[in-house]
Parts: sequence; structure tokens; C-alpha cells
Amino acid sequence: MKTDPFKICPNCKTVWQTLEVFLSDPQLELTGYQVNFADLKGGLFYFTHDHDLCGTTLAIEVKAFVPLSTRPILASRGEQPECCPELCVRAGSLDSCPLECECLWVREIMQTIQESKKR
Repeated sequence: MKTDPFKICPNCKTVWQTLEVFLSDPQLELTGYQVNFADLKGGLFYFTHDHDLCGTTLAIEVKAFVPLSTRPILASRGEQPECCPELCVRAGSLDSCPLECECLWVREIMQTIQESKKR
């Protein structure tokens, strides 16, 4: 039984068969995150395909990366605490967050992605 690839670049048609192959591609760079507070798994990660004659930005739902996190998805607390650095609403911010909030597992996934690129 043939399975669909993890992602296909809409511009240059590069195919990444699996999440592991996608993460190991040195020509992909995580460049942003867009939170979806109503559905955290529906947020988007943005990757730039830094390949000759491409340069496309790929948007992929966070749910595709859930296996990379060991943290539970916490229930929303409604309002954010005053000390919140608001990293989740800054599209280009990829830093880890010091707070235990409902988005912490997403931040952990971003750190895992970035670490995979350093290897």
C-alpha cells in the first residue's frame, strides 16, 4: 500500500517522503510559527526551502509534528499571565518559552526541529 509523502514543495516539486527525511534536509529552515489558540494543533510552522531556484515558504500544520513532543498538551488557561513574553504571537520567534503554558509543547517541537538542523 502506497502512502502519501509527508510534503511536496509546491514550487520545485521536491518530495519528502517522511517527517524524518523532511527534518534531515539541510535545505529547509524553520522560519516561523503562527499560533492558532482555538486549535493549537492547527497552528502553522513555516519553513523556507533554501534550494537553487526555489526559495518557497512551506506552511505545515503543527499536528504533523506532534510526535516530536513528549509533553502533554495542556488545557488553555484563558488569559495569559502578565509575565508572558508573548513568544507565540511573534511569527518569527523560535525561542523556547520560560512559562508552563498551553503552547509549551509547540515551543519544544520548534527546539527539536532546530536541534535536528544542527546535526
